[in-house]
Parts: sequence; C-alpha cells; structure tokens
Amino acid sequence: MEADIIVVGAGHAGVEAALASARLNKKTILINLYEDKIATMPCNPSVGGPAKGIVVREIDALGGEMAKAADATALQMKLLNSSRGPGVWALRAQSDKIEYSKYMQNKVKEQKNLTLVVDAVEDIILDNQNNVQGVILKSGKTISCKAVVLTTGTYLSSLIYRGEEKFESGPNDEITTKSLSATLIKNNIKTFRFKTGTPPRVKKDSIDLSKAVIEPGTNMPLAFSSSTKNPIEFSKQMDCYLIHSTLETKKIIEDNLNRSAMYSGEIQSVGPRYCPSFEDKIVRFNKKETHQIFLEPESKQLDTFYVQGFSTSMPIEVQDLMLRSLPGFENVIVDKWAYAIEYDCIDPQQLNLSLELKGFNGLFTAGQINGTSGYEEAAGQGLIAGINAVRKINGLNPLILKRNESYIGVMIDDLINKGVVEPYRLLTSRAENRLTLRNDNAEMRLKQYGHEIGLISDEEFIQFTKFKDEINETILKLKDIRFSPKTDLAKELKELEQAELTQGLSAYEILKQPKVEMDVLKRHIDFLSALTDQQLQIILIEIRFEGYIKKENEIIEKFIKLERKQIPTDINYDDVENIAVEAKQKLERVRPKSIGQASRITGVNPADIQMLLFYLKKKYNEVKDDKG
Repeated sequence: MEADIIVVGAGHAGVEAALASARLNKKTILINLYEDKIATMPCNPSVGGPAKGIVVREIDALGGEMAKAADATALQMKLLNSSRGPGVWALRAQSDKIEYSKYMQNKVKEQKNLTLVVDAVEDIILDNQNNVQGVILKSGKTISCKAVVLTTGTYLSSLIYRGEEKFESGPNDEITTKSLSATLIKNNIKTFRFKTGTPPRVKKDSIDLSKAVIEPGTNMPLAFSSSTKNPIEFSKQMDCYLIHSTLETKKIIEDNLNRSAMYSGEIQSVGPRYCPSFEDKIVRFNKKETHQIFLEPESKQLDTFYVQGFSTSMPIEVQDLMLRSLPGFENVIVDKWAYAIEYDCIDPQQLNLSLELKGFNGLFTAGQINGTSGYEEAAGQGLIAGINAVRKINGLNPLILKRNESYIGVMIDDLINKGVVEPYRLLTSRAENRLTLRNDNAEMRLKQYGHEIGLISDEEFIQFTKFKDEINETILKLKDIRFSPKTDLAKELKELEQAELTQGLSAYEILKQPKVEMDVLKRHIDFLSALTDQQLQIILIEIRFEGYIKKENEIIEKFIKLERKQIPTDINYDDVENIAVEAKQKLERVRPKSIGQASRITGVNPADIQMLLFYLKKKYNEVKDDKG
C-alpha cells in the first residue's frame, strides 16, 4: 500500500490535516485506532471561546472544516465579551459531541483521495538521511509515503490516574500507543510528559436545576462559517446552567488532598494552568470560598451534563462526596467519573515554522503532540501541517502565517520561539495585534491565502471579493454623504441621545461617535440596507477604531521590517561576540530565519539582537532583506 501523505491520528488536528491533503489532490491515508471515533470530544463538548473562536473562523477562511461542523452540530451559540471591545469578541458553540463526530466521520468517508485505515503506527520508516519513506503498522503492514503528519493527541504512552489507581489507557478507556514514543526517542526527538484532566459526567435527571442559574445562548444569528446560511435559532438552543461550589466542597478537597493523584506525588508532569483541576483551584486560590461550575449538555442523544470546571484526579469515593456537596447534586447519579491523563509530547522548538521537524524531511507534527491543549489549537495546527506537507511534496514554499495575520500564526510562532513548560492555550493576551485579529475580519485576513492554496474555490472567492468590495465602496460613500443639524437623522440622534450635530458632518464622521448605532443610520441611508450584518459590523469597527487600527498597523509595519531581515542559514552562533551564552544556545536550537523571529525567542534579549545585527553587517556586509 502507498500514499502521498499519511496522517496518524483522527482527532481534530488529524481530520483537518487529512481533509486538506486530500482536497489538494494528494492520495492520503488517515490512520486511526478506531473507525467510529473521528474528531471526538473526550473533554469539553464545545468549540470556540476567547481567542479559540477566532481560530475557528480562521480555519474556515483558509478552507478547513471545523467551523462548518461546529455550526451544523451546535446546541447553543454565544457571542462572548460583547460588552467589551471588538478585539476580544469571540464565538463559542456548545456542541453535540455525538453529532460532531458523526459529521466529521462522514466528511472523511466522502472525501475523494482519502482512505481511513484502522490500525496503529508502530514505527516511521526513514532513510539514512532522515527522509520519510513510510510507516510500519501494528498489523505488520507497511505503507510507503512521501510525508507523514503525526497528530497523536493524548494517546502516546498515556496513563490514566484516579486517586491511587493508575493504568495504561487513552481517553475514555481507549487504546494507547507506546511504540511510536520509542520511535521518536530513538531518532533523538526530545519528548516530555504533560497531563490534563476531565470532570465527571452526570445524569441530568438526577440534578435539581431549581438550584442553578440558567445560562442561555445569545439571541442573535451566529455562525463560525461564512458558508452557514441558517444558524441555529435561539428558540432551538439548549440551556447551560451555573452553580457554585460550597464550603463543604472545599473542606472535602482539603481533607483528602493527599489522595489526589496530582498532589500525592503520583503525577510528576505539568498540567494546564488555564484549565486546572478543582483541587488545584482550592490550593492556588485558598482564600476563595466558592468557584463557578457550569453544567453543559453533551448531546441531544444523551441524558448527561458535563460538569465544567470540576476536573479532578481524586478517587471515586472522594469524587462522590465532592459532587454531593454541590447545590442540586444531593441525589446525583454519575455516568462517568473524572480522571487525569498523562501522555508524551515533543518539544515544539524542534519544529520549523512549517510544523516540519528540523532534520527530518517530510515529518510533520500537529496538535497536542506539540504541547498544546484544546480542539481549536489542534485543528489550526493540523490544517497548516496538512497544507505544508502537500506544499513540501510539490516543491513549494510553506504557508507560514505571521503573528500580525492570525491567531494561528501567533500560536505556532509562540510554540517554536518560546517553547512550552505547560500545555499551551491560546489567549487574546498572547497577540500584540488584537484589534486587527478580530472575530469579524478573519476572511479579510486569510481568505486569499485559502484561495491561492487551493482550498477555497473560485466561486467562493468571487463571492468574497464582492463582499469585500462592497465594504470598501460603502466606506467611501459614507465619507461623501453629509448631514446638517436640521436633517431628520440629526433630530433622531438627538432624541435618542446618541449624538448632537452642531455642524454638518459626513456619515463617516457621525459613525465615529461612540454611541451612534448603525441601525439608526440604516433608516436614513438606503444603500446600507443592502449589506449584511457582518459587513455593517466590519464597517462600523473600521470607522470607529480607525485611529487605533492605524497605530497598530504602524507597529505591524515595523514588525514586518524585522521579519524581512533574513539570517543566513550557514551562520555559526559561536562566532557572534558579546551575546549571552543562553542566547547562543537558544539561537542555535531554534535556528531562526529572520531577526524578527530571533527577537521573540525566550532568553534572547535586545542587547543580544543588537550584537547579532553588528555581526551580520560585519560578516555578510549587510543583513539580507527579503522583500517577498
């Protein structure tokens, strides 16, 4: 058997990598441990959230599948941070985890050029120059290929912990794989152990919801994908619920802390700081008496709640006490008990920005194997790895998204230049250019890339071009049309206390005023009614935040200049004088392509960069400026 590209693992990263490869006309084989467990949700049954929701929109703009799947299987949709600035707005879908997985299973089965093989990869075949030649399966079969994308999630040598109990297993009592970890180690690929956890699932009917606060979705037509024409209606959405832990919950944790796998010393690996176990919350925030806990439906086909915020590695008998201390949980029936899982991942600083491993020709990695957490982070990496595996085979330059272009670019840049000491999670605070990396403008930033790569069709791109042109034309029109203090618009704005016109202003200038609503202008400017809500939102943000966006673009231009200053590939950092030993070691390890990338490596200081620039000018006469 042979293929162009083999993708190992069919989680959120693997599905995006395999679909992208197949859609770009490469014969692709997706190898998974199970036939019916594709893009499952072993943890939170949701897609999106702060920063993550923007990643989903970016995946859609590039031609990926996650956004469409999330829209098609949503139980509830929310617009988060709507009371704050547009730089932190994000969508979050409560997903039907059964339907989401089925949706992706069907996409894999229907996709031309894509074959699913149910097996485990035992080894990667490399020639004596580390060129990928294929894989060896547990069944004994060999598949030859030109590139491999590893998206193994939390299945590499994974161990489940629950109190004093420890056993080999993947998530939800599934198979784990050990041989692939040994393959990485024998090829001198640095690995380490991370851990994550999941909370209990409880029967809905056993909970007294009169003691909980309803958390509804947002009453707006919301969707991740630009192709979704009929978003889930508000009346059809399922509610989530909010409760708080009690002082009794806290006491149970404190009395049994030595029985937690994490605090007993059984688990040595590092867990996610931004999604801690409940016992970790009690220890780290000991003065806090209660903590928020959300009850989230998992599927229309299941009578279960996901107890969000209640991850634990306590033994079952302690979990039972913890749960029964919660309001409304006095008669709780547990469907699945919580656990912690520990697994192997690689040091992402061994990767190129293309997500290809340095020193290996055609070996890519994506998702939790790279030290990240979250379905969205995994899917974004999987899409990029799949695209770049194809471009590698075709002899094309890789797609490398810059930090100022996308959250996906921020994430990959962080992984490679800063490394990870804990499972990496995307946050809006990680991006310097939040105002230009918004939820509403993902298409404006990335759709052209998707079209050039070949994942966005000509027809879809023509529609997008029309969408963009209408925005630009409308902004120009708004600059030309003027309203005096005597116009009906001026009178209405004054009555609504949104603005008071003391002189003639253009519609553009009127929209700059913070209280003015676009709906008011629509009643007085006919051509605005022809635009979609998304177009109007983009127009309003671009006008109202023009000054801030201009300043951000000036910073971006400086960033781009540093990115253009290329570092020769044959540089010997030992020859660079007057830079710190740590900086030399980090520069040698990462081998940055540009001065901009070098400046973002943890442990490399501005003084080191200055010395590096002096050396390059002296050794190479000038720093090569890549205008491309």
